[in-house]
Amino acid sequence: MTESIITYRSMAKVNAAILLGILGCVSLGYVVSDYVLPLATWDWFIIFGVFIGFPFFNTLLGFGIGWYGKKNAIEYSNPTWEYEPVQLTIEETKKLVSENKRKYWRMVANSNYWIFFIPITLLLFMAALPVYLLIETPNIAPLDTLMFSLALGLTFAVSSVGSLRATSNSASDDFTILLVREAIRLAKAHENIPGLSNIRVVFDKAEQDGYTVYEAPRVVIRVTGLEREGYVESWSEEHGAVSRVLCRLYKTDDYPEVIWWWFSEDRYFRKFVDKDKNGYYVKYPLTYKSGNPGVKDLRKVIENAVAIVILEWLHTRGEREDLSEILDQLNVKKL
Repeated sequence: MTESIITYRSMAKVNAAILLGILGCVSLGYVVSDYVLPLATWDWFIIFGVFIGFPFFNTLLGFGIGWYGKKNAIEYSNPTWEYEPVQLTIEETKKLVSENKRKYWRMVANSNYWIFFIPITLLLFMAALPVYLLIETPNIAPLDTLMFSLALGLTFAVSSVGSLRATSNSASDDFTILLVREAIRLAKAHENIPGLSNIRVVFDKAEQDGYTVYEAPRVVIRVTGLEREGYVESWSEEHGAVSRVLCRLYKTDDYPEVIWWWFSEDRYFRKFVDKDKNGYYVKYPLTYKSGNPGVKDLRKVIENAVAIVILEWLHTRGEREDLSEILDQLNVKKL
């Protein structure tokens, strides 16, 4: 019998270390702060040692435990995946990302801003607020001690659990869906553009031993009335930006295949007819006062892509009232 591509290792010791670390930080933080706070008035050695150095050390310890746990959570055989394209709606894509993170949390590197910002905020809080409260209002010193101990425990919890979620291991490159947030943002930029019959996020999908991986997310749209004649495909490699666009009209018995490529490096549509490998640049159907669209002008780039496909159809394959109406909605004049 063939072994599974993934072998799960026990997380009992790591979970126990995190739980004991949280309880230990709360207890030790209460005892230390209760003893030290009365002596801390303007004693900068105690302030830096107990209220800055001590919490910082515990935060690093939490990150280290989480890092170790994730690195050793599995054994991965790194198989050869065979991919097939699959199309999803925007909502289905969001659901897929959420389910993928939850189902494969041991393999997915799930990094969020809170993993880094919350510990930093708590460290600043412990360094400043407890001492300030003690110096300015000594009558609430017990509350000051409680706040310090709880903040210390919360910092350890966030740093250890956050590190456990965010750290990558040998399987993360395959199971983490890279650039998916960028693809969703790009897909949303297509909404409300005239002339689109559907918007889909496309992945390359592979399955093996009951595990499923996805890669290379991009967006595919169909022009209303030309669903079977071609498509527009776009990619994003940066949040809120488009990196390349492919427009395609399929080959028929009477007409050759026509494709256009738009790359962020030159920001012009380059047209290729049939087997032509050189191609040539074409003008933007829509013009703007600010000049040609850039990588951040998602909607403008896609509007031009849709217009290019329709104009080519009308110019080479005959007039169609429904396509002319789409051009009117886009404020594009027919050639």
